[in-house]
Amino acid sequence: MRMLCTVVGAGAWGLPAAAELAARGHTVTLVDRYGVGNRLSSSHGPTRLWRLADPDPLRVRLSLRGAAAMRRLEQDTGAEVHLRRGILWRDEDSLPRLVAALRGAALPFTEVAAADVGRFFPGLAGGGREAVFQADAGVVLAEASLDAQLRKLTAHGGRLRTGTEVVAADAAARRPVVHLADGTRLDGDVLVLAAGPGTVRLLPHLGLSVPLRPYVEQVVHYAGLADPASTARLPGLFDGPAGDRPGLYGMPTPGVGYKVGLDIPLRPLRPEDHDRTPDAGRTAELTRRVRTMFPGAVPAVVDEQVCTWTDSPDGRFVIDRIGDGVVLACGDSGEGFKYSALMGEILADLAEGRPADEDAACFSLDRLSGLTDDPDRPPTSLGRSHARGA
Repeated sequence: MRMLCTVVGAGAWGLPAAAELAARGHTVTLVDRYGVGNRLSSSHGPTRLWRLADPDPLRVRLSLRGAAAMRRLEQDTGAEVHLRRGILWRDEDSLPRLVAALRGAALPFTEVAAADVGRFFPGLAGGGREAVFQADAGVVLAEASLDAQLRKLTAHGGRLRTGTEVVAADAAARRPVVHLADGTRLDGDVLVLAAGPGTVRLLPHLGLSVPLRPYVEQVVHYAGLADPASTARLPGLFDGPAGDRPGLYGMPTPGVGYKVGLDIPLRPLRPEDHDRTPDAGRTAELTRRVRTMFPGAVPAVVDEQVCTWTDSPDGRFVIDRIGDGVVLACGDSGEGFKYSALMGEILADLAEGRPADEDAACFSLDRLSGLTDDPDRPPTSLGRSHARGA
């Protein structure tokens, strides 16, 4: 049955959901105040990290499905949206669980002695820490991926509406209604709410309370870790925390440099916080860390980027169908983009009323029932659970 669908949020989850619903023959309106890939969004920036390696077996399964979904997107649109570069993972706390998860999924990997890390990541100092190298990892070409999804949306008759804010969403009536700041009312058969940090202010209108925590994150691109011709071939990196030193993640951005970030947020994201000015102290901290890790290199800052992510109480996504007409997708926990193409399919299935598959069911609201929010809880520690793909 052809449905009238409203999707709120044109980011890494909402845009693919809208595109997939349009491709399935539904009438789709995608609403985003600032448009695709805008500087205030969680999906801003050219690259994200994708990988099969993860200490959580659920995420390994999802990552296998996510990689397959990216290949389908490439076949459908003719766009290249991901590159395979591998990842070097070293972290004393999570390494045993990572190895167990990879073995459980029958995925090949190489255990790397500390003295041998430079063979897998040229120029990286051993640091006395063992590692694992897994070849099925690399970068999501984030801007290219969003562009491919937008072309898919419009090719199938979907409409993107920008320039006005969603101020309320009402699911109390028979059909969900979205209210815009300009007075427009969008009625539909189904609403998909995937508005990133903006989801927080819309949940009370739906009678929902989910203790989400939006944060601001900063990354820096460096030149000088390798010669320009080989920088784009470098693998991804997760260097876990040690003592008071936070973890670090990195990935190549072709044509720009090597992208590095710390696994601690820059600050909580407050309502109406539109400041995306890079923090000089965070850049200096990253540069000191990079110089220590690559003693033979002369790293030079190419650019600094500030983006956002939203943490859930347990660091896992929140994905569910509420009643007959609302699909909720939030709590990206800073690693939602590597599942972007897959999320389009999962959210479209839920919107059509299909039951969640075994993996997606793990992200339902039921697990948060009765949970009281701890105001002092820290952000999800990526070194203790999973590495962000910011």
